[in-house]
Amino acid sequence: MPANMLKIEAELRHAVIDRLIAASLNEGKPAREATLERWRALGAAKPDKSGT
Repeated sequence: MPANMLKIEAELRHAVIDRLIAASLNEGKPAREATLERWRALGAAKPDKSGT
């Protein structure tokens, strides 16, 4: 690969990593909280469904 192509590839990788980090910082916490709430709701619903 030419040096220019390696430089472009490295820049693209950095851009993708930066976007992934930004997305996880912006959306990660609410998504985790929503997942935990769903799990808690499922856990609370199981005893009612089983009849015990």
